[in-house]
Amino acid sequence: MVSKTDPAREIADICRKLGGSSDQPGDKHIATTIGVEQWSRDFYEVIFSIAERLELLLRVLDELELDEDQREEIRGHIKSIKSAFSRNALITAWNVKGGGLAILKGPHAAAINALSGQVRTKIWYPKLDEAEAKEIVGLVDSLLTWLQDIQLNEQDFLRQALMEGLQRCRTRLDRLQWLGWGYTVESLRDVIGAYMALERGFPDATQTNPPAAAVVKKTLDTLKAISDKVGVARDVTDNGRFLIEIYGWAALAKQAGIAGLIGFGIPGG
Repeated sequence: MVSKTDPAREIADICRKLGGSSDQPGDKHIATTIGVEQWSRDFYEVIFSIAERLELLLRVLDELELDEDQREEIRGHIKSIKSAFSRNALITAWNVKGGGLAILKGPHAAAINALSGQVRTKIWYPKLDEAEAKEIVGLVDSLLTWLQDIQLNEQDFLRQALMEGLQRCRTRLDRLQWLGWGYTVESLRDVIGAYMALERGFPDATQTNPPAAAVVKKTLDTLKAISDKVGVARDVTDNGRFLIEIYGWAALAKQAGIAGLIGFGIPGG
């Protein structure tokens, strides 16, 4: 059975991981903890993904069966956590009174974590442990290495698009614990889209273009291996239906439209 997580639990976990004491400014503490350069593209990407999940929680909150005073209280907790990643907090010493540490160590993360069970009835993702994430990284790396050594002549741009999507996916998988599954899966959706374009670009590849046929087969096999790891479309044997299901799942996981996600289940979950 696939383990589950959700945006509320992901945010609570991030608060815990960043909850160490430091005399450094917030930006330096966060960058050091994550393992990125301050104000680099990777730094911005993590901060953006945290803000995005907090906004998602606000939208989910409107769908939960709560009294209005409870809803307003949770909104306050979300707003407080968001302030720990504001520019003012990022240039302030992390452990001073009113700094990021005091915010993340306060009652806000615990209140959001307690909401996880209700949030999960509306939206959830497969929870990958470190070993599982590394397995998927290995699958992506293997395909990337293989794709570097093949050419598709007149439509080689399709191979390039596929490789770019795979590289983004790999980079985000490396920081899955910070970026979260919903944000990471956006790049997987791009890979699936690039594969579908490749398949359309070479409709008769098996007979007329063996290298393209090999790319199509190798990529589809990798997508199926990844889907098996995350528990999506495991029992779907028809390739067309498989692609529709996994692309739809990836799109929903990213867009997180609540109405579309209610009752959306992952086989094996």
